[in-house]
Amino acid sequence: MNAEEKYQAELKQSDIDHHTPTAGAMMGHIIANLAIHSLKINQASLFARGAASLFLSENAKKWLDFEKEEFEQLNHLLVNNGESIPTTTDQFKEFTMLEENGADKYDYGDAQLFALVKDFDTQTLFITKAIALAEKEDWPELAQNLTNLLAWIKEQIRLTQNFLGHDLREGLYNEEDDDDDDF
Repeated sequence: MNAEEKYQAELKQSDIDHHTPTAGAMMGHIIANLAIHSLKINQASLFARGAASLFLSENAKKWLDFEKEEFEQLNHLLVNNGESIPTTTDQFKEFTMLEENGADKYDYGDAQLFALVKDFDTQTLFITKAIALAEKEDWPELAQNLTNLLAWIKEQIRLTQNFLGHDLREGLYNEEDDDDDDF
């Protein structure tokens, strides 16, 4: 099989995995979300004004460093277990569930910061689903890694919501408001 045939087989398997969710399929979403979120953090750190710029000057680099390390670890876990990973810009765009808008960089700093919090929250939906699938598929190292990622994200949500003067879940996804469990 040549390189193109191998890649086409990978795409076909990925499509199958996404229709019958597997931990590996959920990981494609998580990895893409991390990549896009890192871009959004960088953008907000450059353009946010007011108190949000101070918060980001203290936290953006830590967030970026953590997300980059997590991105690399998750890619290694997948490849080490024979799973495919998103490798093209088109795949990142297809798999991410984070919203992007170039005009956001001109929004108020607090609005940019809250958008990052909502992105963290969106990521938790995929992470919790992937943890359950990893446990079901007897993939303990993935479940452990994702559990640590989930705990870190929840802490960042709490810290940022506190900074913004919000209650912990204010403005974030509420499962009771959505009957659609499909990803």
